[in-house]
Amino acid sequence: MTVRLGKPILVTGIGITIAFTLGETLNSTVSEVGSWGILGAFALGAGIWFWQKPNAKIDFSPPTPLSLEKVKQAITKAEKIINYLAKEDPHQDLTPLKTTLTQLNQEFSRQDLKIAITGARKTGKTALKKLLESGNFGESIAFLETEPLLTLDCTANQQKSLAADLVLYLINGDLTDSEWQILQQFDRMHQRVILLLNKQDRLPAETREEILLSLKQRLKETIPAHHILAIAAAPEPLKVRQHQSNGEIKEWTEPQTVVIDPLDNHLRQIIEQEKSELVLGTIWRQALELAKETKQLLNQSRRKKALPVIEQYQWIAATATFANPLAALDLVLAAATNAQMLVDLGAIYQQKMSLEQAKTAMATLGKMMVQLGMVEVTTQALGTILKGNAITYIAGGTVQGIGAAYLTRLAGLSLIEYFQEQEINEQLNNDWNWTSLQNKVKQVWEQNQRLAFLQDFVKQTSARWSAFSG
Repeated sequence: MTVRLGKPILVTGIGITIAFTLGETLNSTVSEVGSWGILGAFALGAGIWFWQKPNAKIDFSPPTPLSLEKVKQAITKAEKIINYLAKEDPHQDLTPLKTTLTQLNQEFSRQDLKIAITGARKTGKTALKKLLESGNFGESIAFLETEPLLTLDCTANQQKSLAADLVLYLINGDLTDSEWQILQQFDRMHQRVILLLNKQDRLPAETREEILLSLKQRLKETIPAHHILAIAAAPEPLKVRQHQSNGEIKEWTEPQTVVIDPLDNHLRQIIEQEKSELVLGTIWRQALELAKETKQLLNQSRRKKALPVIEQYQWIAATATFANPLAALDLVLAAATNAQMLVDLGAIYQQKMSLEQAKTAMATLGKMMVQLGMVEVTTQALGTILKGNAITYIAGGTVQGIGAAYLTRLAGLSLIEYFQEQEINEQLNNDWNWTSLQNKVKQVWEQNQRLAFLQDFVKQTSARWSAFSG
């Protein structure tokens, strides 16, 4: 699961708190901060925070073989998330999810197999399907053709392929980069694949062998060599030209023999010897999909609870900054406020943490926001917007207050995004994925820094402040 953090105000507070411990120095520093109070001190405090960069290396190593225990663990995980959803949102209709869960537990005894035929356009999927369906594999074997699977973005077709027990992936030449990525994805999802170089009749024998050798070398960590075959499901008729004794030339076409025996024999062997293993892989993928679907519903329910919490703390930050003439006091209050917001959001998302852990996490988050230029850009943008409106610019702490509310909101939204991807953890945990968090902060920042959004936020905040002060 990925955890998100987004609280510039808290970072400010922590920085100031640290400065306080250094002695009288803070008084002079704060006086120099002046009217920009919270935002300027934010940058000051951030400068002394510790920053760690995790290793961003992507692991493309093949997954460990599936075991019955691993599959049952996936089902248990899905059931656990369903139970959390039932507890946290009792009005949610969980009948479809529970039905799917029951079916998964019944799948272990399944005897029929689903074999998907997929690939890019014009690779011969339809012709191959007709041949296989006429091959007397029995009623227990179903061949399913997908629409062209070109990239990983073809979500529906990808899911259809992953739902099958076995995939026949057709190509007409050497692999494209997108096809290679799709095969890597299948491998990571424990999806058994037979790679078929179709239309071999259109390739010279030497070229065909070169392509097969290249495929086996390139995919040696993904697909066993004996799962890479050359076939001709619908060979083109051969044009024949004959010179007659009278000087005339006769031309006609002769059908070529279908080449599918290597695949036919291979399939029958797999069906006979590996059926249970294929079914096990499908159950595992379906359990993951069920967990994913349920987690999305759970996140939707939790988000509805989390947004009011963020709004509460953003107005607290704004009000404190508006009301307190001393920037130092604002920052100290913000530090406590933002850390508590993180604790409250963590409770909603089953990410238990202490207040001290929250302060440490928010300190790192604050530095992220400073490094991304969020404080500086926000200050400049809000100053420009407010100067154009004499009414909203009356209060001396307006910029600071609205800036505090805005940055607090960005922090909270980042945390939501981050927590939505984390595993449920009811034990105290201080294990943050900082790279993931930084990506979420960037994402939220990009989504919420548009001028129209800022102008609307200023109107809402000013209206709220007017009601408060009135």
